[in-house]
Amino acid sequence: MAKEQPLSSVHNAIRILQEFSDERPMMGVSELSERLGLAKSTVHRLLCTLRETGLVRQDGHSHKYRLGIGMFVIGSVFYRSAELRVKAFPILVDLMQRVRRIVRLGIYDYGSVVYLCKLPEDKETRTFSSIGTRVPCHCTAVGKLLLAFQSSEEIMRVLSLPLKARTSNTITDKDELLEQLQHIRAVRYALTWEESRYDVCSLAVPVYDESQQVTAALSITGSKSQFLPTQVQEFLGTLRMFSRLITEQLDGIE
Repeated sequence: MAKEQPLSSVHNAIRILQEFSDERPMMGVSELSERLGLAKSTVHRLLCTLRETGLVRQDGHSHKYRLGIGMFVIGSVFYRSAELRVKAFPILVDLMQRVRRIVRLGIYDYGSVVYLCKLPEDKETRTFSSIGTRVPCHCTAVGKLLLAFQSSEEIMRVLSLPLKARTSNTITDKDELLEQLQHIRAVRYALTWEESRYDVCSLAVPVYDESQQVTAALSITGSKSQFLPTQVQEFLGTLRMFSRLITEQLDGIE
C-alpha cells in the first residue's frame, strides 16, 4: 500500500500555529512568510481560515495575528483529560484492589472511547484493551454509557454509521441500540455481556465534572467466571462510590 501523503495546507497551517510562542506572541503575514519560507499569499489564505475557526485572531490596530480562543479550548480539553487521569489514578488503584477486577477510565471521542487509565496494565490483561486504545462506542459498557449522555444529534450521527458486530452478542440494530441508550441514561449505568469480546463482561457508571456533566466513565471488566450476575448490584454500588471520589477530585481542577 502506498504511503499516504499529508495535506500540505493542513501541514502549513499547523506550522503557522507552532510559530507563536511567549517570545513571539504576535506576528504578521510578512514575518510568518519569511520564517516559514511560504508565499505571502499562501500565509494570508491560511491565516484567514484559522481566523474563521477561532484558532488565531487579528489585532485591529497592527493587523498582526496572535493565537485565538479556539487554541485555548483545544488545550483545555487536553489539559482536563491529562488532569483527569492524574487525579483518578490513585482512586483506580484502590478500586482495583477492592474488586480484584480490571478497572478502566474512558472518555468519549467522536463515536469512540479512548481509555485514559487501565489497571492492572500487564500482559495477562492487555487483551482487554490498553491505555490510549480507541474502540467503538456501541459494543462496550464505557462506550454505551458515554454515548447515552451525548446530544441527540451526536447519538443519531453515530447510529447512522455501520455498527460492526464484534461477537454474536453485539447490538447492530440501530433501533434496539437507541432504546438501550435511553435506558442507560435513565438508570445511569451500562452493562455488557460478551458484546466486544467473548468471555468478557463489563459494568460502567458515569463520572461527573464540577458542573455535574458526564465527563468520563468508570468500569469494571472481567471474564464471565469473574462477573456473576449476582455480583452486579454489589459492583454497581462500589463503582458509584469510587466515581463520586473522582468527581470530588475534579472539583479542584480550574
